[in-house]
Amino acid sequence: MSTRIRAHWLLGSLCLLTAPALAVAPGETDAAKIMAAVQARPEGNRTKSRVLMMVKDSAGRERKRVVQSRAIDFPEGRKQMMLFESPADVRNTGLLSVDYDDGKKDDDQWLYLPSLRKSTRIAAGDKSGSFMGTDLTFADMTTQDPRDYAYKMLDANASEGGEACWLIEARPNNDKTATETGYVKTELCVSKDKLMPLRIKAWVKEGKKLKFIKFDDIQKLNGIWVVKKILAQTKRGDEVESKTIIAIQEVAFDQPDVKMEDFNQRRLEQGL
Repeated sequence: MSTRIRAHWLLGSLCLLTAPALAVAPGETDAAKIMAAVQARPEGNRTKSRVLMMVKDSAGRERKRVVQSRAIDFPEGRKQMMLFESPADVRNTGLLSVDYDDGKKDDDQWLYLPSLRKSTRIAAGDKSGSFMGTDLTFADMTTQDPRDYAYKMLDANASEGGEACWLIEARPNNDKTATETGYVKTELCVSKDKLMPLRIKAWVKEGKKLKFIKFDDIQKLNGIWVVKKILAQTKRGDEVESKTIIAIQEVAFDQPDVKMEDFNQRRLEQGL
């Protein structure tokens, strides 16, 4: 899957872009052109947010985590740092992602675990693994190049919650992307008005699972569409293995204290 689950297409509101918007008419049927416009949708710069993550397993056990996130554009792409605020056992755990616009260049990610007192680079083969026990992967926290996917229009007149959408299928067109994301294919219901996914269905290669993501409570802030709530669940057959709820509690753009020099491993290891 691709749009930052960064959004990639899942976390569109957590991992933000600033490329100029591409004009796409509601009657457009070229799936690749539509997805290029989705990826280029303006989403702000020098961003700060505070996010609540709630994870439930098949036994009904629930874990809550609060994350502080910052993101900034740089000439080659975008940088994002996420630091866990609570609970105490994961406080200061962090993830630094460096996304490059050039799909031929590998994105960089480092995970910092306070218990180890050092940050570790995430290998490409590990990016399809779960991020901190959620229904999201490390690859979901980065932006994918639309050119790494083959797109197919499934329904040019679909609807989601009464909103006009395109239903589009995306399949990785190279082994590298398929391995990093862990998805065989993805179906996205893309809003014609907002140029953003409203729901996603992803076929997970490992374990033959399905992942369902729904984007809810979408608001326009400073002229930018922001997803305030994301519901994700992973199913094997009819059984729900886990659920993740992501609620954006605070978000602000153009923050002067979001500085380029703070997006590095040394800052990651300092924590909050």
